[in-house]
Amino acid sequence: MKIPSLAGFFLCLFSEFSAPLYVIHRAIICYFILCQHWLCSAQNQVASFVWRIGLTQEIQKFNSFTHARIQCERNKNLFAVNLGLSIPKVSQQIFAPSLAIDYAHLWEIERISLGPVLGFSVDNHVFGTRFAYVHASAGYRFVIGERCQFFQESTFGPTAESFTYLDQKNQQFTWNYHFKLGLQYALH
Repeated sequence: MKIPSLAGFFLCLFSEFSAPLYVIHRAIICYFILCQHWLCSAQNQVASFVWRIGLTQEIQKFNSFTHARIQCERNKNLFAVNLGLSIPKVSQQIFAPSLAIDYAHLWEIERISLGPVLGFSVDNHVFGTRFAYVHASAGYRFVIGERCQFFQESTFGPTAESFTYLDQKNQQFTWNYHFKLGLQYALH
């Protein structure tokens, strides 16, 4: 009797498994492992968290979203969670929800900050059938201000689109861009 491998176990979880989806899942796992240092601090360091709330408007290849955002900042490392909705289009039956997380490391010069950002998001659309999109992206963020901030973010990366049509699952991969403008306020 052959003992199933751990990889075989994970392959069973995804019935429509494909190599690019596997790569995206691995990239997400590596992303969280690489960001682990952000959560750990040395005993002699004194660093405080700065929490920010805000609103963003995102434009991407497939849709545009308005997000409510909460961000945690520590030692110039920023981790944010965005919950958003898009305005229903003519043939769309409900609001399209979106969940996005992003990580950025910014360098500050006076009241202006700039740095790289990594993002991951999931959104759904219903046009008679349900479309699910999974996005991974990398780019930059530009921030102006201290307590009240305006920011602009541009990212680019792969997107997995999946839907069921005539009882047949379909999946395709494409490139996607994300352009965000936002305002956020520090809670002290």
